[in-house]
Amino acid sequence: MIENSSNYRFFYNENFADLDKAVSIDVKNKKINDVLGQLFSTANVTYRVLENNLVVITPVNNQQMKITGRVTDAGTHEPLPGVTIAVEGTSGGAVTDASGHFSVQVPSGSATLVFSFVGYVQQKVPVNNRTEINVKLDADTKKLEEVVVMGYTTTTVKNLTGAAQSVGGAKLKDVQATSVDKMLQGKVSGVFVGNSSGDPAATPTIRIRGNGTLTAGNAPLVVVDGIIGGLPNPSDIETVTVLKDAAATTLYGARAANGVMVITTKRGKAGKTQVNFRTNVGSAQLNTGRFHLMNGTQLYDLQTAAGRKLDPSIRDINTNWQKLAFQNASNQNYELSARGGNEKTKFYLGGNYYKEDGILKGTGVERFSARLNLDHNITEKLRVSANFAAVQQRDQDNSGGSLYQYYTNLPWDKPYDAQGRPINPINTDVWYGRDMTNFLYDQQYNYDKHTRQSLEGLLKLEYDITKWLSFSTTNRAQYYHDRNESNGDVRTAAGADDRGNLYNYYLDTTVYISSNLLKARYTVNKVHNIDGLVGAEFQQVNWGNINAKGKGILAGKDVLGATSSPMSIGGTKIDRVFNSYFIQANYNYNYKYYFTSSFRRDGSSKFGANQQYGNFYAFGVSWAASEENFIKSIKAITNLKVRASYGTTGNAEIGDYAAIGAYAINTQYNGFPGAYPSIYNVPNLSWEKAYNTNIGFDLGLFNRINLSVDIYQKDNKDLLFNVPLPGTAGYSYISQNVGGVRNKGIEINLSTDNLVGEFKWSTDFNIGFNKNTVRDLYGGKNYIIDPLSGYFILQKGQDMRSFYMRKWAGVDPSNGNPTWEKVTTDADGKKTVTTTSNYNDATLQIVGSATPKFFGGMRNVWSYKNFQLSAFLAFVSGNDVYNSTRELMDNDGAYYTYNLMQLDKNWNRWQNPGDNATHPKYVIGGNKNAHKPSSRFLEDGSYLRLRNVNLSYSLPKQWLDRVKVSNVRVSVGGDNLWTLTKFSGIDPEVDDRGINGTKYPFSTKWFAGLEINF
Repeated sequence: MIENSSNYRFFYNENFADLDKAVSIDVKNKKINDVLGQLFSTANVTYRVLENNLVVITPVNNQQMKITGRVTDAGTHEPLPGVTIAVEGTSGGAVTDASGHFSVQVPSGSATLVFSFVGYVQQKVPVNNRTEINVKLDADTKKLEEVVVMGYTTTTVKNLTGAAQSVGGAKLKDVQATSVDKMLQGKVSGVFVGNSSGDPAATPTIRIRGNGTLTAGNAPLVVVDGIIGGLPNPSDIETVTVLKDAAATTLYGARAANGVMVITTKRGKAGKTQVNFRTNVGSAQLNTGRFHLMNGTQLYDLQTAAGRKLDPSIRDINTNWQKLAFQNASNQNYELSARGGNEKTKFYLGGNYYKEDGILKGTGVERFSARLNLDHNITEKLRVSANFAAVQQRDQDNSGGSLYQYYTNLPWDKPYDAQGRPINPINTDVWYGRDMTNFLYDQQYNYDKHTRQSLEGLLKLEYDITKWLSFSTTNRAQYYHDRNESNGDVRTAAGADDRGNLYNYYLDTTVYISSNLLKARYTVNKVHNIDGLVGAEFQQVNWGNINAKGKGILAGKDVLGATSSPMSIGGTKIDRVFNSYFIQANYNYNYKYYFTSSFRRDGSSKFGANQQYGNFYAFGVSWAASEENFIKSIKAITNLKVRASYGTTGNAEIGDYAAIGAYAINTQYNGFPGAYPSIYNVPNLSWEKAYNTNIGFDLGLFNRINLSVDIYQKDNKDLLFNVPLPGTAGYSYISQNVGGVRNKGIEINLSTDNLVGEFKWSTDFNIGFNKNTVRDLYGGKNYIIDPLSGYFILQKGQDMRSFYMRKWAGVDPSNGNPTWEKVTTDADGKKTVTTTSNYNDATLQIVGSATPKFFGGMRNVWSYKNFQLSAFLAFVSGNDVYNSTRELMDNDGAYYTYNLMQLDKNWNRWQNPGDNATHPKYVIGGNKNAHKPSSRFLEDGSYLRLRNVNLSYSLPKQWLDRVKVSNVRVSVGGDNLWTLTKFSGIDPEVDDRGINGTKYPFSTKWFAGLEINF
């Protein structure tokens, strides 16, 4: 038909099957190339227009088709170098050169090119048999439009006035962890996560912008799916947003002084149902860092040289208690989920099984969880959401005390008898260790089991009253059950004196919370944008436990009724209520100038009768400078915003009855219950308050660099403290609002796309600096010695985690005795520092701080085609760690019936007069209290850790289309692979108190993973 109506002629093979069909197209006044492109768009052929209007048609299998073109910025029309051009469904592709030009081979004229460039919207372009394609890419502003979930409300990065940071997806789950707080380590600036134990069941310490209280809780408030409380299974988590300043946290008022963690769980999406299966399996190995115990020969030679008489036959006995106590442990994780729905109903259904054996034999965690999230549009105005979740976790510790005995048991003691049975030290003639315990024997009979179960149901109704006004009510009920069972078998030292004992503990908690919101959003004259909310919230907590311990039980029995007599019976009931009312108003002018304000009034049953309600407020402003015309003209700047906020929050994490006069009823008199006054009535006991100031800015450059900086000061006042009372008062203390602490610092977050071609490299870096200072104490006191540990002092002007102990002055070269500083002050106030070998004469003084000067993390991701490699580093610097393990294991002979640690690199022990040594003379029975607490055992706790490395490969799409699978990803990786530190102990990582005891070691983990999406 074209030949009949034009001077074009076609050359082709009549056997081409793709040409043997009728095609109908409607064109008018079109160029021949456009007509031919439509004509052959569904045929597996390509064509070329030669001289004399000859069109040559060939099958695509016989030749590749070359496409050339140029890619430019749609706004500036500047060329874009480094744009990736992929041929959809194949492994082919190309990258634009410095002037934006590209050349790519495609298998057919019906192929589709995918243009991708960091900071720009991806664009798919059908070839349609064209040989030249020019593309204009639009700048991608989605990073500014990303939703930030603030709990009661949602906003965008663009509209944010407060300090908040979100983590989700691969960034959150690149490490193998049992809880979300462990996953956050090193990923959010200003958030310190410290693990004091490598036990899989251990819970880390998390602090946001420093410690701000003396005796109340320091942990952040957790909000899940818009409601206070809960901590979902990690596999169900979509994102975690950390709220730091008052503008971000004040809506949570009385419980937000320590920051807020807002967690959203996965929900359904409209469209085809997506089924996801994900698994990781791996192993963990013991990592003792620079810490090593002496073998039998080393210990024998040291002690005999010091004069101890030992049987020479034991010198070569070398029981490896470490090998007996620890194992290469396995871990496995399986996740199966489905999400989908339509525009009316959406669902997410997920299940998870997680099992991690501890490297310490007999320890581990096993968890089962399931979650169902539903969203349904009943009408155009009425919506309902429902969440259901269940979790069961079993924590096991059948180690028989092996952790402590690993440190202390002597290598000369044999674990098994001649028949290969574990030895009971109590019944043996020879046992050199002091504690007369053999965990291998105890593990046969003693156990410690902990089971936790939780159920949760949430129902939310939301109704649009008008286009700009809506009402929602969210109601959640939670039930928690904890059960702990442990025993001391009559055949072991733990139960011998009691003829066997058994302990049971049961805890039941129910939580009900109702949150009701009226939200408004309105725009006036297209430039005045107003939104806000009014809310009321009610929470009730009922908490109760029962515990009992009995003695005199036959071996192997595990029922309390089988004990012959009770040892202790106890129980507690607590009822707690919160009432809250709050309001928030936000305004922005043309998305340039922003103002936010909020107010919350909280009432709690925890506080005094005269102070049960507290008021909290916040204000925030920001200027989106990049929306100004004079900034828009600067092509390099893609985002620039300045933020400031001020406000107050509170801390309600105190004892439930700290303000109420109460009696304890746990004694007897002549067989009748007895009561005595235990808590002093304090009707004016009030909330701790935090006064937060924050100034920050966000800067985006070239659509490839994003920098956020925040400077903050947080003053915590009216801190709760148990003030001691004289013995004649009838009470040991009274709770009062008396203290003050300040935290100030700077936080930096930097994200960069370093390489953006076919080989990509991106970096996320964060660092937080914080300085902590005690500002006020009760009664005008300048200092208070920490009564809990004896290691710390609270002193005005000093860090609240200041170590207070004798200052080590080294070893006297003349005799090998330990020395400490002795500080004397004369009548004129002049201080003189001398040294003494008398421990009791040495001066107690501040010798260091457990608070890091800075901490953070860095994540790099490299990708090439279907391969991706990520590496995550975490670091802490400037903190001191008290290595209390050395009090036992580096004791210079004080505990000669315990094993001893080997001297670390660059350490040496005094042997002869004139020796300049790091360690005193070894003396059986101890050398002048050299092992007692002092700065001798205070070490630099700084470290740089390769927290995770992960290498993954996604199978090519054309392989998967045949089996109807959308994605398959395989991966290998490891956690805790390398640590750089000066610390001499097992590991420098500790909680915020900075004390490293006989800790459960961390492990190095290796794993392999598989993820399949259907």
